[in-house]
Amino acid sequence: MNKKLALLALTAAIVSSASLAREQNSGAFTVGEWHFAGYGSTVSLDGKSTALEGVEDSAYSIGATADYIQNSWVTSIGGEILIYDDNAEFKQRVEGTGLFNDGDVSTTSSDANAFLLYVASGYQWRFNEEQGVALTLQGGLAALIASERSIDSCSNCFSEDIDLDAGPFVKASLTNSTDSVSFGVYVQQYLSGDLSNAFGISIGTKF
Repeated sequence: MNKKLALLALTAAIVSSASLAREQNSGAFTVGEWHFAGYGSTVSLDGKSTALEGVEDSAYSIGATADYIQNSWVTSIGGEILIYDDNAEFKQRVEGTGLFNDGDVSTTSSDANAFLLYVASGYQWRFNEEQGVALTLQGGLAALIASERSIDSCSNCFSEDIDLDAGPFVKASLTNSTDSVSFGVYVQQYLSGDLSNAFGISIGTKF
């Protein structure tokens, strides 16, 4: 897990350096702008790996991204929750310790999910008279964190790792923006690891 985080940090540093170098080579410094968006997607995974881990080869994700756009160069950092379709869920009797359920005993089923972090960088082309339509091509790196089958909000319950990995990817996004909001679609192809591809929609704004 530490190796994944180290590789993610290294990629972020490389992305930042490339963006800075582009600004210096342009001969002028222009102030960029931040874009923030939420998104949802369907994700395809490697069938052999998911069969071994007891989950289906498709999943859903919900996430958020922050994009810094300068001189048509887009640097992104984001995170998402990956929700597996689990075939090996378990049930466990739990006892409540909260304010309204202290001592209550119930049987609860597990959930299977992961947290994904990523960084990416690439170029953006703008079209039409208002420059509201944009095509963005990026390359990046993703890491799966806390990929497991467990019972939410339970401190002493059983849990088990779901041993799947993300990795480098390429991403193409098409967005249509107004003064206050943007809508987009994207496709993402992973180049290695257990994630194959993703297709999603996004809604965002800029500051």
